[in-house]
Amino acid sequence: MKNTHWLFSGKSVLVLLLITNTLYAIMLTYSIPKVMEYTDLLPLFDMRPTGYSYQEALMLLDRLGAEGRHLYLSLQLVLDAVYPILFAFCYFALSRWLMAKGQLIKGFWWAIALLPFLVCLSDYAENIGILCMLLQYPNLSDILVTVASVLTQIKSYLTLIYFLGVTIMALWVVKIWFVKPR
Repeated sequence: MKNTHWLFSGKSVLVLLLITNTLYAIMLTYSIPKVMEYTDLLPLFDMRPTGYSYQEALMLLDRLGAEGRHLYLSLQLVLDAVYPILFAFCYFALSRWLMAKGQLIKGFWWAIALLPFLVCLSDYAENIGILCMLLQYPNLSDILVTVASVLTQIKSYLTLIYFLGVTIMALWVVKIWFVKPR
């Protein structure tokens, strides 16, 4: 059965993977390190999968200084405004392609395929929290930091669950392609 939807063709998935991961590589190798130059190499909020405390948030924002906070706003958060939606469509398309190739039609696999959209929403919510912290510093509320930290953790855990699920899908497809029934 041939999949006729363009988004789920192998070529489209490869193009989406290339675009999405090129942007991610730019963030990992350029924008995040550039902002971290102001932090004495403390990791940025989005790079703390287990979250952060109020004191850790204050320390990071203080070490960033005015220039670092401006760079976080004008460089990293701008790139991170594009990345989540690319992530969602790219990894949804990958999941759907794997589902088609592996004939994985159960509801569980649909839940895995839809997870990138939840990652996207939690990433945008996290970015709004980070934006608010950057703009409100030094007058941060404990609630704002707690909510932003929880959103970072939710994004991280959903991403982990998604990649575990898509890895299982990929292994299933490899099994179908390379293991001949006897």
